[in-house]
Amino acid sequence: MNILQFASAFCVALAAAAASSPLARRLAWRWGLVDEPNPRRINKVPMPTGGGLAIFAGFLAASLAGGLPDLGVTVLAAFLILVLGMLDDRFQLSAGVKFAGQFAAVLIYVLWGPRIEFMSNPFGGMFYLGKLSIPITMLWVLTLINIMNFIDGIDGLTTGISFIAAAALASLALLLGRYDAALLAVITAGAALGFLPYNFNPAKLYLGDGGAMLLGFLLAAISTEGALKGAATISISVPILILAVPVTDLLCAVVRRVQKGVPFYQADRSHFHHRLLDLGLSQRQIAGLAYLITGCSATISVLTAHLSRTTWLVALVLGLIFWYGSMRVGMIQPLGSHKGENKDA
Repeated sequence: MNILQFASAFCVALAAAAASSPLARRLAWRWGLVDEPNPRRINKVPMPTGGGLAIFAGFLAASLAGGLPDLGVTVLAAFLILVLGMLDDRFQLSAGVKFAGQFAAVLIYVLWGPRIEFMSNPFGGMFYLGKLSIPITMLWVLTLINIMNFIDGIDGLTTGISFIAAAALASLALLLGRYDAALLAVITAGAALGFLPYNFNPAKLYLGDGGAMLLGFLLAAISTEGALKGAATISISVPILILAVPVTDLLCAVVRRVQKGVPFYQADRSHFHHRLLDLGLSQRQIAGLAYLITGCSATISVLTAHLSRTTWLVALVLGLIFWYGSMRVGMIQPLGSHKGENKDA
């Protein structure tokens, strides 16, 4: 592959996502894909949630034009994830039904697509997963799907983070010579950037669960095909660092709900964006801050990717910084504090 092929795939994805966004908006209204205001939502008026259609259009158009390998299983799984998310947007599926649908789509992808077959050991050498490759790959993909869905709470947040993360993963895949993964990353970046003008504050169209879950799946597919599969020197800490903001938000959500004694999947209003809104930041300021943090952590991750022990050390240091910052803004309570002290439910 040459630079022209990557540039062409990026432009096709960008143009297709941008061109299909107005149609996706009209279809969302027609199909009842609407985010109604409620106490936990940011929007004050009903908003269409068909952004996943535009992301998928950009992904599909560029994949067909660019000759993406393993096109069948990747497109099928992406389509199933999109449809599941749209059904959730329309009918508010229960957590169990939603997870069962995610599990089925990811199982199809892992059985007939790429898997994480080994991972680097931060203390030297590698872990060969053997029969564990299927459950571990599924766990990774399911985690990223839900991480990106969890953080999708304000205009442009998930879309912008996905663009930056995909660009970083493309750079990493190119450095590793993983051209198939690089192509998928470039396509994902193009689709996200093409949709971003419609999703940035003030948004005309929301991603919805379909779009957020789709972006999470595509990022998982990139890292599975690229960094985590293809190089003994690359550790799982690399994509975790790239996605530092959503990863931190998810970990804090789990800890916060355990502290409150409620199920970890129970929604609340103490996510990253909620707390910063409460502190007086605007949606644009929060999105910009998230982009800055993601850009910095992604740059550090790519620069230290070949230094397995260094990357783990950097991830640990940044993790402690993010954890402290999370306590300062109220995303979690200090360990050992009383469960009832956090009044943001």
